[in-house]
Amino acid sequence: MHFQPVLKLLEEHEVPYSIGGSLLLFLKGLPVQPNDVDLLVKPENFTQAKQVLQKRAVQTEDKPPQGCYSTKACTTFTVLDDIQVDLMTDFAITYKDNLFRMPFTAVMEQTAVGILPLSSMEAWYVMYWLLPRKKEKRKLMENYFRLHGLPNRKILEEARRIGMPAEADHAISKLLRKL
Repeated sequence: MHFQPVLKLLEEHEVPYSIGGSLLLFLKGLPVQPNDVDLLVKPENFTQAKQVLQKRAVQTEDKPPQGCYSTKACTTFTVLDDIQVDLMTDFAITYKDNLFRMPFTAVMEQTAVGILPLSSMEAWYVMYWLLPRKKEKRKLMENYFRLHGLPNRKILEEARRIGMPAEADHAISKLLRKL
């Protein structure tokens, strides 16, 4: 996936961002093929990031919160080369009466394509428990955690405190005990 021009555009305009979703997993070396680029920004940077990305977009769609998604703002861009970019701020999922709001993290890490700001794997792991059809990605992430540890344990502990589905709570508890 040729996503670097999108990142470069944000960097040229000094917009802080972090990479999440399947691209995060890919950049961490997991065997996934990203379908899009999930970018997260702080609320105060969303408007600027949106304006910057619109310069390269051939199509733009604002996505209001719906279903389990309680994200404050999300815009999907199709940019040149048919790359889909989902720009989000305050990415959140509602489960029953609980809300899990992904904390914004942007840790600069070396990847196969250079040093990039990456979101928390632990936060995405929680999201993948709350989103449908993410079982394979969760398993890949669990194996990754066994090899590399849990640098953001507090995110998993907080998810357990707010209340997760029983199967997720058990899996998270098991990871926290073993790592």
